[in-house]
Amino acid sequence: MDELAEECLQALAQRGLGRIISIGGALGLLHYLDYRVTRDADAWWNDSAAETEKQQVIEVIRQVLASRGNVQIRSWGDVVSIELENKGRVVFSFQIARRSARLSESRKAAWADIWVDGWEDLLASKMTALIERGAPRDFRDIFAVCHAELTAPADCWTLWAKRQLLAGSDANPERARLALHAHLKRIALHRPLENIKDRRERAEADSLRRWFNGKFIDALK
Repeated sequence: MDELAEECLQALAQRGLGRIISIGGALGLLHYLDYRVTRDADAWWNDSAAETEKQQVIEVIRQVLASRGNVQIRSWGDVVSIELENKGRVVFSFQIARRSARLSESRKAAWADIWVDGWEDLLASKMTALIERGAPRDFRDIFAVCHAELTAPADCWTLWAKRQLLAGSDANPERARLALHAHLKRIALHRPLENIKDRRERAEADSLRRWFNGKFIDALK
């Protein structure tokens, strides 16, 4: 876990504020599969959180980050982002949003009095990010959990559709398929296999792209 993320979460736990949020994103995924480093933290407000409690959470995170440098707090829509800057560049952010849909109950982390999203919500949210954003890390995350046999492609698609329907969002499978093809094409154009000098990295990238273009997308019915 990133040092700053750990400091923020420990500070929240010590002040009895760990129940106000539920950790999601790559940091939440770390609770189930420790396979990559993530520098930022993403979380959801718990439905019962009062406005005063939310402000306390924001202030605790701000205080932790302020000991390291300049802190900015930005808000847009239902999201608040507490950001640490260094030389005008954001080097760490802790984002908290209002949850639009929930598939399972959060659970207490084993290492602190902090709540973490249930597996179903983490996977469904990662699937939403995969389709809407399609960043390389989104592809790596889904690839990793499937190959660790924590889930299967068909289950990923089922949870995505369930979350989309609960949130009142588009669950059209054809749109999702076209989006994934477009993301994979963009990644291939940005980083062609022949430009990857390291043989191992090139083989891993080729395996991932083939798997998504084949087995993963084929599981979408």
